[in-house]
Amino acid sequence: MPSSPLDNIHIVLSHTTEPMNIGAAARAMKTMGLSRLVLIRPKDPFGERARALAHGAEDVLEAARVVLDHKAAIRDVVVAAGTTARPRELRRDALLSPTELAQRLLEHAAEGPVALLFGTERTGLTNAEINDCRYLSRIEASSAHTSLNLAQAVMVYAWELRRVYLEQSGRPARPGRRPPEMRVNHPHRSTRLPTQFELDTMYAHLGAAMAAIGYRPEDRRKFLTYLKHLHLRAGIVNWEMQIYHLLARKILRAVGAPPFQGETDAGDD
Repeated sequence: MPSSPLDNIHIVLSHTTEPMNIGAAARAMKTMGLSRLVLIRPKDPFGERARALAHGAEDVLEAARVVLDHKAAIRDVVVAAGTTARPRELRRDALLSPTELAQRLLEHAAEGPVALLFGTERTGLTNAEINDCRYLSRIEASSAHTSLNLAQAVMVYAWELRRVYLEQSGRPARPGRRPPEMRVNHPHRSTRLPTQFELDTMYAHLGAAMAAIGYRPEDRRKFLTYLKHLHLRAGIVNWEMQIYHLLARKILRAVGAPPFQGETDAGDD
C-alpha cells in the first residue's frame, strides 16, 4: 500500500533517445520524492551515460520498468496524463498548467496509480499516446525558445507534484478533493476507477458490437474516439463501465454474433 500519493505516480518516458536524459530524469524524480519510472523502448537506459547523470538515484534507474509500447506502460493506471510543447488541435483549449495538473494527479493518486507521460526528445508524444491521456499539460515557456530539455521538463513537473503534495498534506482532508466521478455511489456495488486496460477492453467490446451491426472501421474509430474524449472529460467509474459491456453483449446476442473474446483493437475487422 503506497505511503503517500507520490508513491502512486509513475513517470513514463517514451522512446527516449539520449541515455543521459533518462539518468537525469531519475535524479530529478528522486530529489522530489518520486520513485516509479517506466521506459518505453528506451535507448541504452542502464549504460554508463545514464548512470553518470543518475548520480545518487541509481536505485530509481535500476528499478525502472521497460515496456514495448504506451499501452503496456499505462495498462494498470487509473488516469494517464501527457505533456506537450505544442498545441493539439482537438484539445487545444484543455491544456493545464503544471500546477493544475499536479493537483488533478494527486487527487487521482489517492484512488490508484496514475501515469505522467513525456514524449521522445525531438517530436514529443505521438497522437496515439495523447489520445489515451485524460489530461494534457504544457509549460508556458518563452516564445523565443518554447521547448525544455526532457530531464528539465521532468524536474518542473516533479517539483510541482511535490510542492502541491506538501501544501495539501498540511490541510485537513476534504470530501471535495476526490475526483468528481468518485463522488457518486451505487446502491449495491463498490465504486472505483477502472484501469486503462479495463477501459480499452470496454471500447473494444463496443467496437465489436458496432462491427456486428454494420459499422465500417473508420466510423467505429471516429465514434469510439469521441466517446473516449467524453469519458476523458467527465470520468467514468467501474459500474458505469459495466453498463456499456451489458449493451454490447446484448447487441452481439441479438444479431447472433459470437461473444466478445477480449480483443483490444476496436477499429479493425
